Amino acid sequence: MSDMKTFTFIFQDDEHQSQEKIESRGYKKAVKSFQNKYPKATDVKVIWYKDNVELQKEQKLPMGRKKKLEG
Repeated sequence: MSDMKTFTFIFQDDEHQSQEKIESRGYKKAVKSFQNKYPKATDVKVIWYKDNVELQKEQKLPMGRKKKLEG
């Protein structure tokens, strides 16, 4: 059994909504890799499944330590 989960990111891209699927072991790693792909995104809706239950969260970007992100 694989520990990988599929995280779906829904975000506003110019005038339309876009979707990006990222396979990752955890929420934080998935958000970090999305953030690297789309540095201009400011907030995103994340959907994933845990024990066959759909979970979703509105995530403000960038995520992480402000001090580290600036320099």
